[in-house]
Amino acid sequence: MVELYIVRHGETDTNHQGKINGSATDLNLNETGKKQVNYLKEHLDINDFDEIYASPLKRAVETAEILNQGVHEIQLDKRLREINYGSWDGLSADEVVNKHPDGFDENGYITKDYIKYAPDGESYPQVWERVQSFIDDMKNKGDEKIMVVCHGFVTRSFVKLVTETPNIEDLVEPANASVSKIRISNASHRTYLAYYGRLENL
Repeated sequence: MVELYIVRHGETDTNHQGKINGSATDLNLNETGKKQVNYLKEHLDINDFDEIYASPLKRAVETAEILNQGVHEIQLDKRLREINYGSWDGLSADEVVNKHPDGFDENGYITKDYIKYAPDGESYPQVWERVQSFIDDMKNKGDEKIMVVCHGFVTRSFVKLVTETPNIEDLVEPANASVSKIRISNASHRTYLAYYGRLENL
C-alpha cells in the first residue's frame, strides 16, 4: 500500500489578506504560517516517511523544509505547483467577485468559468491532468509512506480525482497546514481517500 500524505502549505500574507493565491504569487510563509507548520511537525514524524515531494513554489518549499528537518532530499515537482490564475493572481478576491460574480460560486470559490475573464490563466482540466500524472507515478511505488507538500486547489484536485467528485466546487478548501491522506493499492492501483483536511489525529 502506498500512503500519500497531502500537506497544504502554511499561511502566507496573501492568504491572510484574502487575495487570489495562484502560482504567479510566489511568497514565503508569514509568521502565522511558520507557527502552523511547526505545530504540524509535532504531529508528523518525518522519520516515518520514505520520501517527500513538494511544489517548487516558495511557500511549499519552506513548509517542506520545516517538516523535513533535513532528513530526506526534498524532490521538487512542477506538477504540484498551484493553479495559475493568470491576470487574477494576487488580486483581492472581493474586488474580483464584485466585477465578475459569475466567476465564483455561492461559497465564494472560483469556478472553472473564471478562465473567460483571465484567459492567460490555467484551466481546471490542465491542473487535473498534471495531478493525475503525479498520482499515476505514485501507483508504481512499493509499500511507501510519502509526504506531498502542495497547495489548496491542488489538494482539492487530488481529492476530486481520487473520489471522482463531479464538481470540485463541492470540496471545501482545506486549511493551511492541514493534511489529507490517500491510499493506493499495490495490487489493483485503486485509490482511496482516508481523510481530508485534518489538522491533527493524523
